[in-house]
Amino acid sequence: YLKAQDIDHTFNAYHTWIEYLNRLAGVMLGIFALIQFWMLYKKRKKQKTAYSLASAFLAGVIITGLVGAVVVKLNLAHLSVSLHLFFALVLIQIQLALFMSLTEKLYLKTAGTHKRKALFILLIIIFIQFVLGTSVRIYIDDVSKALQYEQREAWLAKLPLAFIIHRSFSWFVLLAVIYTSWYCRKIIVLKVALQKLTGIVLLSMTTGIVLYYADMPAIAQPAHLFLATLAITQTMFIILNTKNNSDMLNHLPADQLL
Repeated sequence: YLKAQDIDHTFNAYHTWIEYLNRLAGVMLGIFALIQFWMLYKKRKKQKTAYSLASAFLAGVIITGLVGAVVVKLNLAHLSVSLHLFFALVLIQIQLALFMSLTEKLYLKTAGTHKRKALFILLIIIFIQFVLGTSVRIYIDDVSKALQYEQREAWLAKLPLAFIIHRSFSWFVLLAVIYTSWYCRKIIVLKVALQKLTGIVLLSMTTGIVLYYADMPAIAQPAHLFLATLAITQTMFIILNTKNNSDMLNHLPADQLL
C-alpha cells in the first residue's frame, strides 16, 4: 500500500507528533466552537452579529476539519493543502470579527468611502501576495521532495517565475501599505494600526530575504507564513474597526442632516 503512494515511507516521530498535536488542537477547536455557539445562541436576539459570527465560525471549523481529512486522504496534495490553509485563515478573520463585536470595537471609527475602498484594495493586494507565496511553496515542495529534503541551497536554484513575481510584488505591497498609511494619516487610530502593518510587512520581507540568501533555513519558513497571516489579519482588523461616514449620517436626525 505504501509503495503505491507518493509519500515518504520511513517513520518520522517528529512529523508524527506534529500531525497528532494538530489533530488534538482541531478537536479542542471544535469543542470551543460548539461552546461559543451555544453561549451566544442563548443571546442571539440581543447579539445578532456575534451569534451570526459564532455560527459562521462553527461552520468554518467543520469545513476546515473535512478539508483536513481530504488532505490526509490525498497524501498532502498541493491544492488540498492550500485549501486547508485558506479555511484556517478565514477562521482567524471570523474569530477576530466576533471578538471585536463582543468588545464593542466593531465599526467603532468612521472613515470616508474612498479611504474604506483604499483599505479593501490593500487587503486584496496582500492576499494576492499570499497566493503567490503559496505558489512558491508548491514549487519548493516538489523540489525538496526530489532532493530527499536535503541540499536546501538548491531548492531555489532555478528561480521559478512564481518566485520572481512573488519577490518583486513584495515591493508593491510595501509601497501600497506606505501609501495607504499616508492617505489615512488624519485618522489617528488608523495611522497607528497601519504603521504596525508596515512593520509586519517589512519583517515578512526580511524573512523572505533570509529564505533566499541563507539557503532556506527551516525556522524562516513558518515565520514567513506567520507574518503573512498576521499582515492579512491586521488589515482585516483595520477594516473591521471602521465604517463609512455615510453609515453614520443615515442614523442622524433629519434636522442634523440639514
